[in-house]
Amino acid sequence: MGLDSIVGQSLAVSILRRGLETNTLSHAYLFHGDAGLGKETTARAVADELIKQGGIYSQFRVIEGTPSIKIEQIRLLKEQSEYSQNGNLVWLIKDVDNMTPQAANAFLKTLEEPVKGVYFFLTTTSLHSLLPTIVSRCQLIPFRSISEDVIRDYLAEKTGVDREDVKVRLAARMARGSIGRAIEYWDGPVLEHRREVLDRLSQIPILSFPEVLGMSQNWNEDRQQVLMDLQLMLEWYRDLAAIKSGVDIPLYNPDYENELTEISADYSYRSLFRIIQEISEMVSAIQGNARVRFCIGYLLLMMKKGALA
Repeated sequence: MGLDSIVGQSLAVSILRRGLETNTLSHAYLFHGDAGLGKETTARAVADELIKQGGIYSQFRVIEGTPSIKIEQIRLLKEQSEYSQNGNLVWLIKDVDNMTPQAANAFLKTLEEPVKGVYFFLTTTSLHSLLPTIVSRCQLIPFRSISEDVIRDYLAEKTGVDREDVKVRLAARMARGSIGRAIEYWDGPVLEHRREVLDRLSQIPILSFPEVLGMSQNWNEDRQQVLMDLQLMLEWYRDLAAIKSGVDIPLYNPDYENELTEISADYSYRSLFRIIQEISEMVSAIQGNARVRFCIGYLLLMMKKGALA
């Protein structure tokens, strides 16, 4: 896979391609940005080019940052990097923010004494967690969120499905700028889970209060899953508010337009606004230490009450 295959990161590609073509690559690059934007893929693409340039003695090695990068790993890296190289030695250090303090200080010494033919590509989703001295000794390359249109084109090409297909549109929208998330949503159960959540929400106006409470008792309590569910809820009620107000804007859930139009009649605009506000506040609560079961129960009962307003 070459740099030409990197999607939506033209700045990173242009910087790295120029360095390769002019033989002016830095000895250390730090790729920073959200997960799923192509940081690792880009590092591997550059490594492929450096391996080709360096010949049969070149090597590519990876250090994982999960759950942490320890000083023993960095000592081994330093020892291997100091060997006489006939080719290029390329290191990919993933999630470099997970280095222990001892490992980070040891790695800093390696960065301060670069060896010809040794290249480091570091990735992080948390730039501000790194030692400033490590950051200052790397060339920083930001990875930005990718537009929904670009992700739709990518999925269409990858899967052979029309870019206007509902599943393509949903995966691209839910990915929130990340190619990696879009692929995960396409290949995994996320879209099916979304349908389950939205089907539940569509039933709330016609269920009794005990039935709604029972729904909350059966809700998955995984905190990360609930945060995703809250985003789905927020988009659902924003769609209801848009239809209720008659504003002509794209819906988050165009495949549910008929249901949304019918359900919007059960709510006042004021109750929809209050529900949206409560969901937004609940996101912060769940990110903290709030009890998940209580939060979901409170929200669902509020949604039911709002349908009666």
